Amino acid sequence: MKAGLYARVSTEDKNQDPETQLYALRQFCKTAGWEVYREYLDKARAKDYVKRRQWQQLQRDARQQKFKVVLVFRLDRAFRSVRECVNCLEDWHERGIAFKSFGEDVIDTSTSQGRFILHIMAAVAELESAVIGGRVTAGMARAKAQGRRIGRKPLNIPVKNICDALQACTNITAAASQLKCSRGYIHKELAKYGVIPGDVIKGRWQPPS
Repeated sequence: MKAGLYARVSTEDKNQDPETQLYALRQFCKTAGWEVYREYLDKARAKDYVKRRQWQQLQRDARQQKFKVVLVFRLDRAFRSVRECVNCLEDWHERGIAFKSFGEDVIDTSTSQGRFILHIMAAVAELESAVIGGRVTAGMARAKAQGRRIGRKPLNIPVKNICDALQACTNITAAASQLKCSRGYIHKELAKYGVIPGDVIKGRWQPPS
């Protein structure tokens, strides 16, 4: 049986090694006698589906039925909500594709018991995420009530420094990197004077002294 192996590590944890997941999945396939069709690896947050390009490729391959089972290290490597999980697995089930989690070995959608357990565990995972989110929201509300700043400290880069960086780097991306700010920040600060970065780069405008 051909298997698609999916692994994901979060960009927020630099200590995660995707090989930890992939090695375990490869060994499982070897023991089970499964053929590995392809390994799909993403380095992104669970909800960042724009950067989870390999997950999107896996979905496309599933629609073309290029494998018969999807194997992941843990349920949360693939899904973050009950609705998403259930809808996806129902679609795969209709296409004859099973889903199995290495870490939660009771999850095997090729059986009715496995599908039932999957629904329960997905609900628990979503509840845990909601509880954590509630704690974060409460903490932010408390900090705000106490007059504490929430988020990053606002930038306060003198416009002369911005102009110097633009003229030295000759492009806005490099200047933003040098100043450790965003391109949007440079545009916003110069817009206060009705100026665009290109005018500064070409020497057509100098900041007021």
